[in-house]
Amino acid sequence: MSLEEVAAAIRECNDAYGLTLSARNPANFMKDLLRGANASKNWPVSVAAKRYTGVQRTGAGECFEFVPFHVGQSEPFPDYFKVRLDSETYPVQSISIPLVTKTLGRSDENWLIQTAVNLRVVETHFAIAPAFPLLELTHLQMGIKLRSTEIDALFLGKTGSEQDPESVLITCEAKQAKDPLISSQIINQVQAAFAEADVETVVPIGLRTVKGVGFYLTEFEAIKRADASKLEELTLASDAIYKLHPPVKGI
Repeated sequence: MSLEEVAAAIRECNDAYGLTLSARNPANFMKDLLRGANASKNWPVSVAAKRYTGVQRTGAGECFEFVPFHVGQSEPFPDYFKVRLDSETYPVQSISIPLVTKTLGRSDENWLIQTAVNLRVVETHFAIAPAFPLLELTHLQMGIKLRSTEIDALFLGKTGSEQDPESVLITCEAKQAKDPLISSQIINQVQAAFAEADVETVVPIGLRTVKGVGFYLTEFEAIKRADASKLEELTLASDAIYKLHPPVKGI
């Protein structure tokens, strides 16, 4: 469905049911729908009964697309990658964050990513608990808005031999504790990364807060360029909890 179709549908629902929902920003429709633990419950029962879910689409005036369930899928937006509290837990210092900065901590993705980047949580993971071996890892940018998706954080890694290393991109999708990691969003990031950069491998990761503890990091199997266009599912390769010492407000 296009952005205009979604906006028109919101206005129609307002008229029919006496609602006051804003139709000014339909681009956030899927993002708002997927926020929290009730995305599947909020999806129309009639659409789910036909075994269709929705995938966000951006660019060219698009908003989202109805797509069939995968084989074995039982609900519109399954939370395949819930926090495993029995995962290996590693300590990460947070004393390097100034106290005045900590007082501004809040529960949103921007603060989550800023904290993880400042404390080098992703670098720590690839140093001590990776599935994909790296020689070097550098943070490139946060909040990258591309034509087809948005990448919360992007990293450049080096792998192979030190004499002739190969470049690898690491895409990061960040979520608060209550929000599920959505496979289609991460897959869109992988495909967009290949479209933007001359690399042959992308390693997608998810970063999710564990309230009062720190971060749950999920590393998925590396994706090769040749496989990206037909990628439909992600496979968990490694995961761990990174506990902040001391705790950080908003995380």
